[in-house]
Amino acid sequence: MEWYFAYKEELEKVFRQAEERTSAFPAPFHQEGLDFLARFNPLREDSTRNYICYLLPFWLQELTGLSSEVCRKLSLGNVFIMAHYFIQDDVMDTAADNRKIQLALSQLFYTECLSIYQDLFPATSPFWSYARTYVNEWAVSVTSEGTEDYFQGERHKVALKASPLKMAGTGALLLAGHADLIQTVTHMTDLALLVLQMSDDWADWSEDLVEHSYNCLLSHISAEQKIAYCEGLGPQQIQEAIYVRDVLTSYVSIADQAVQQLNSMEPSIHDLHSFAHSIAAELGEEAAEIEGGRSHLRRGGLDYWLSKNMK
Repeated sequence: MEWYFAYKEELEKVFRQAEERTSAFPAPFHQEGLDFLARFNPLREDSTRNYICYLLPFWLQELTGLSSEVCRKLSLGNVFIMAHYFIQDDVMDTAADNRKIQLALSQLFYTECLSIYQDLFPATSPFWSYARTYVNEWAVSVTSEGTEDYFQGERHKVALKASPLKMAGTGALLLAGHADLIQTVTHMTDLALLVLQMSDDWADWSEDLVEHSYNCLLSHISAEQKIAYCEGLGPQQIQEAIYVRDVLTSYVSIADQAVQQLNSMEPSIHDLHSFAHSIAAELGEEAAEIEGGRSHLRRGGLDYWLSKNMK
């Protein structure tokens, strides 16, 4: 995880700044905001780790040559944009009692993001056109889930619900005078986001099945059984596909192909590739462990018993 540890001190500074700015929110939102940020602070043991949201500007630093201070500003902007859209997603997916508080907090986060990016990019900058594109992609993606099976039809679109986080990467390229690389780097980022989403969907498939949320693994199993997305699929059928028919192996091969494609592209962005590779490797280890257990069952467990008892 060199792609993380090399920038750990920078992340500490970024989240310290995020907490300072959030502490200035009016009551009760300052505490609500700090509690929300804590859920996504990768420096905390009990948090989710959305590394790419905050680390993308740093991963591009070798390419852009930007100062650490500018990278921190771009990362900070992404912290707040991420917080804004995560709340939006939560409100869409649940009927929370504190919806008013959530939406108000979301707007405060969004205002902080705008303030940071407005310091870096004047109104005439093409940054704002790209930002609008990413917001449009997010809007279409989150409202199309459940009606479009992107993992089978247009796989690259799986990444688009995370499009707003690409603001920091595109902003870094613009500041460095590398606008010509935006399309390529955006494509590379989408490949990494696809692998990340595939990993998340492996971990969350049972929850997504209950909540009728779109899930790449469930799409893959549906295609393997030649049925419409999740048509007639229940937990038992899904577990059979995973633990008996080895569907996770072919699922992992799709993630591996995305990583290979990312690695073959220029310019080379080592940390972005290493990030995607590490996620795909973890997914592959899960598949190998399942296959190992299945092999023991096929052999009646005799070799396992002998290895444990014939000493």
